[in-house]
Amino acid sequence: MDALISGDNSKAHASQEGSCSQAKTACMASGSASGDSQTNMGHEYVAVLRDLENEGSAPVIHTQSCDLEDVWAYKYPLPLGKFPSKSIKTGNKYYDQIIPDLPSIGYRPLQILAKGRSGTVLLAQDVHEGLALRDTECQPVAVKLQSGKKRKGAASSSSGEDRETTEEILIHQRLQHQNVVTFLSSISYQGRIGIVMEFCECGNLETLLRAHDAKFINENIARRYLHQLHSAVEYLHLAGVAHRDLCPPNILVTNDNTLKVCDFSQAINFSPGDPLVEDLAGSTGYQAPEMILRQPYNPRQSDLWSLGCVLYHMVVGRLPHGRIKTDEDAKGLKPLDFPKPHVLVLSPMIKELLTGMLSYVASSRFTLNRVRNSEWFQTVSDKVQIGSFYLVRQPQKKADGERERDVKAEYEI
Repeated sequence: MDALISGDNSKAHASQEGSCSQAKTACMASGSASGDSQTNMGHEYVAVLRDLENEGSAPVIHTQSCDLEDVWAYKYPLPLGKFPSKSIKTGNKYYDQIIPDLPSIGYRPLQILAKGRSGTVLLAQDVHEGLALRDTECQPVAVKLQSGKKRKGAASSSSGEDRETTEEILIHQRLQHQNVVTFLSSISYQGRIGIVMEFCECGNLETLLRAHDAKFINENIARRYLHQLHSAVEYLHLAGVAHRDLCPPNILVTNDNTLKVCDFSQAINFSPGDPLVEDLAGSTGYQAPEMILRQPYNPRQSDLWSLGCVLYHMVVGRLPHGRIKTDEDAKGLKPLDFPKPHVLVLSPMIKELLTGMLSYVASSRFTLNRVRNSEWFQTVSDKVQIGSFYLVRQPQKKADGERERDVKAEYEI
């Protein structure tokens, strides 16, 4: 079921030699996306197979109509080789000069995915020789071009930019975890350095939250996501790394609904017993108060504050204390506030967890172990969530069919 929901049915078509297995689901394979699960009726799928080795050949389309007569819409992605060529401008004059030459080192830029303080991320096609057709045409990569800006508070160096860029690369390339974006390689061209990473198809957590009208998700889905984020942060800390910039834009979403932490431009090596850190890092609204007050701080504890902010944002739809920017804002933080029950009902368990994760006093803040053993984190839910978190690039139902409406009326759905 997961494979079909995510649109990856490469296993089913693995025997299609030389074909781009970009078949995507237009409906679920069995059961209804609307909640009914009768065995004698269900949504089916549409598969489109294109022979990429024979230029101009017509695509082979396998279509099965929806038993419930629903109308679905889905935009099928182009093979990467068919992406229109266009000029890409990042705003960095040095990279704008070398982007046209990227294919010469094996990466054809397709479009800009994101721009931030640490650089610009491009969607790119891997055009290295010897790659399988499916890898080069159907599996894009993300290429991060460093901004070249030094971290605030970093020590000066004759090769400041290279030192800072290399630090991110050295940290990222040794990380291997299912909830951390995979580092593929680094590139160097005309003195500029970049990172090649896996591409996550469904954008980031911020995009996913904005896809909901209410801008938040329910506790069961948030718990699933927190499990994944907790696993990633625990792995980083055990590897001696503090991220220092956990926020929704730096949490990517894959097609199988897995969250992956990215952007290690602010990350540092930190182990128990190391001197406390003093430089400012992170994104506004997710920075721990001790960091804003320029007090020496433990970056592991600041990661827990950021993780608490992310959880609060997921279940409430806003930041817990707004965008804290100044010392006065940090000093004047009020006790954590939750929406009124008539506005949004939150369980006492998650309120207790959030209060602990967002403790103003860093030494009193929940640790990862305390979070893992909290009652809310340990809760197991048997409720099935139908489609509510598959929103970003999934098929969208345009209209219910007549039979679908009749079935819903019969079962009072």
